[in-house]
Amino acid sequence: MIHVGKQWIARGLALCVVGPICAGIGSGVIAPDGSQQTTLLTGDAILSSLMSLFMVLGLVMLLGIAVGRLVDRREGILGMAFVLGWVAWTSGRMGEVFRVSAESGALMKLAVEGALVTMGVLIALFLMTDPEKGGAQGQGDDVSRFDMSSLKSSMMGVAGLGSMGAALVASIVIAMLFGRTDLAGQAVGVGFFAGIAAGVVGTLVATSAKKNDPKAGPTPFAPIMVGVMLCSVILPIFGMFYPGGSELLGLVNQGSLPGILTVSPIAWVMGALLGVPVGHSWVEHSAQQASGAGARA
Repeated sequence: MIHVGKQWIARGLALCVVGPICAGIGSGVIAPDGSQQTTLLTGDAILSSLMSLFMVLGLVMLLGIAVGRLVDRREGILGMAFVLGWVAWTSGRMGEVFRVSAESGALMKLAVEGALVTMGVLIALFLMTDPEKGGAQGQGDDVSRFDMSSLKSSMMGVAGLGSMGAALVASIVIAMLFGRTDLAGQAVGVGFFAGIAAGVVGTLVATSAKKNDPKAGPTPFAPIMVGVMLCSVILPIFGMFYPGGSELLGLVNQGSLPGILTVSPIAWVMGALLGVPVGHSWVEHSAQQASGAGARA
């Protein structure tokens, strides 16, 4: 009962306190035309943009580490996702970011923003993991582990690399299919559903790769989440070489901005943290049901 109370306190803190604070910090970044149509790093003044990004990232990391250590890692992951969701929802529309910023400069800034946020979140995931035990309450949870030994073992094998690649591809496909506009709700939704799809496909690929290994453990979150987070870095760079990418303003005016460019870096990282555990649990639950049915038969 006490543990459940801690969980709800952590969620309330993320949704009602830290999230709005970080959204307010992000809203203070001003675009080159004086509007708020910008992300954390595409503002007019690079120093103030960097300061805002590091302030938001610091609060996200602090919340995740504290909750991950005091409650459990899954709650820490969820809390960081909620806060980043606030920031992604209140940030400027990507089409307007391209409209008011230098095109090539905006894409490179977005890639750098994605890299910084991804690194910060991964550091928080490392720091919230106690290598001496599986969870904050002494409960084993190898699925959400992010310590160096478990990350190395999960990322270096065929199953880990396959699940990471599958997560990346699944995320791109979801963005291309459903990223029709850059409205806040749709952009955040695409990031979330891309995370779910990555969780499903990545877990299936990893499970298939390990089916002949009797010593294989459960599929971890780490490589799948990294695959989704890579979208925040790779896709803006790819946008520079996308047909018509050199004339993003024309694509925005035509309403034909590709789906991979309608999702902000923050939304990609949020989708990895929030969506991957959902998709992963669907596959694991289905496998458990199938195993139980087979045992009863």
